[in-house]
Amino acid sequence: MFDSRSYEVRQKIAIGNKYRVYEDDTPILESAQKKFRLKEDFRFTDPETGAERFRVKASSILDIAAAYDIVDSQSGERVGAVKREAISFFKHEYSLLSPDGTVVASVREDNVPLAIARRLLTTLIPFSYEVVTPDGRVVGEAHEHFSLRDKYSIELHGDEVDPRLLVIGMVVVDAIEEN
Repeated sequence: MFDSRSYEVRQKIAIGNKYRVYEDDTPILESAQKKFRLKEDFRFTDPETGAERFRVKASSILDIAAAYDIVDSQSGERVGAVKREAISFFKHEYSLLSPDGTVVASVREDNVPLAIARRLLTTLIPFSYEVVTPDGRVVGEAHEHFSLRDKYSIELHGDEVDPRLLVIGMVVVDAIEEN
């Protein structure tokens, strides 16, 4: 699990946010966002056994100030966190934080005119994010495919970002932004 550089995430047709993560066309994780909680709560499980693999919890009740901690449920190890940057109507941006809280990359929408159109006109315009290191190198991207429910691909270039952090982080971003 998480040995590849290419992943696909598909939102399942259901009430609420439910996702399935694929690596090389093999399902590796399922997720459901817990509803009616004061703080966001996501659980990622093995699609075959139902065993919990990862847990994501918001650090605060206020969504705009929250960091979303990602923890490996098997080992208790903190994988990292996803933190929303200053809210911008024009372009969403999130920081990916290492287990010690250091920014390892930013995930940001890559096209301001399309981002504005998504907010003003329709959410049917597929989103596109780029993953950029603090020194400005693009080390990955996430692109939505046009479909009734969210379906997007995630590509990593290099080893700068833990794939678990990026893939789980992108599911969290999708659920929060309701892309």
